[in-house]
Amino acid sequence: MADSPVLIAAATRNPLHPGTFSGLSARLFGALADEGFDIVPVTTRVLRPHDLLTGAVNIRGFLKGRFHGRDAPRVNPAWMWSRRGYQRFCRRFDAVLAGMASAPVVQVGTHVRPADRRFPHFCITDATVVQALQAGEFSVSAAGSRIADEAVAWQREIFESCERIFTLSHWAAQSVVADYGIPADRVVVSGAGANVDEPLPRQVDTEHPYVLFVGADWAQKGGPLLLEAFRRVRSQFPAARLVIVGCRPRIAEPGVEVVGPLRRSVPAEKQRLFELYARASCFSILSRFEAFGIVFLEAGFFGVPVVTLDGGARPEIIVDNTTGFLVPQRNPDDIADGILAILTDPDRAERMGHAARQRVGDHFTWPVVAAKIAPYLRAGRNG
Repeated sequence: MADSPVLIAAATRNPLHPGTFSGLSARLFGALADEGFDIVPVTTRVLRPHDLLTGAVNIRGFLKGRFHGRDAPRVNPAWMWSRRGYQRFCRRFDAVLAGMASAPVVQVGTHVRPADRRFPHFCITDATVVQALQAGEFSVSAAGSRIADEAVAWQREIFESCERIFTLSHWAAQSVVADYGIPADRVVVSGAGANVDEPLPRQVDTEHPYVLFVGADWAQKGGPLLLEAFRRVRSQFPAARLVIVGCRPRIAEPGVEVVGPLRRSVPAEKQRLFELYARASCFSILSRFEAFGIVFLEAGFFGVPVVTLDGGARPEIIVDNTTGFLVPQRNPDDIADGILAILTDPDRAERMGHAARQRVGDHFTWPVVAAKIAPYLRAGRNG
């Protein structure tokens, strides 16, 4: 529509690509387009050839090394998280905006700050740098204390420049207020949505019930701990299976099926993924730190009870003993108990799954999120 208000969508990668920020970016801006905005995408962290000469490349990342249980980043953390790096990308972003008409900017994450006040600025984030540093599992933690301090300082500058800061959870919102000194009335908990349009009918595999794991990084998502718990489950419930999607850990033992990555951009693979959700008895990933966890929403959307660790934003998604189980400690026996409680009691599992589906449908869809955000964007455009 020619008279639709323009909204500049910013993200470190293509904001409309289904893989950016685990699908959050494309879904968010798609929902805002349905609210009547004309979305103009801008990618804010495109490396240029000369960046490679200034220390941008992390050789260990290209060699598939690991850092604190994660795949090592391919961009040098000290290069990316430093104030100098932040200012570099801000200048590039400002150069793009210089050729555009005034419009609100919504960035997914916090990585740039537009200098031109003709562009009302908003951001949406699942966690803060302070929370990431406390977790100690993200690339900023590998950059050293001086760079970490710089990253916190420039993230504060971004927050201060925002008309509103949208967070996926109350957990993230409290950090923006308490750790960065941002007034609470400028922080809005928007939530997030499941990256599924319509779930398939629930058809639980009752003959061979399985626990579903979906994650690209087996170690970081708590796969080894889940496998340890699953061995205990199988010793008491031999029919149980563990189905692993998204990665290919080298596991060869009874009851474990490694499906590997399934690309949502390929219709047949997307259909296979959704079928696995629809037939699963239980869903589990056990990350030490999970800023939000869109996969929990997807499991709930398909009516699958979740067993995961407590902490972070997870209690805002999963209602303990109602839509799944939140295990307080990284104890394989306790995790196994939660899984067994679901696998061995189909009636309970059905009630939990129904409650999960209801909760996600009521609170965690992208139209719900867009309806919360859109009024602030319209006010920013008109202000």
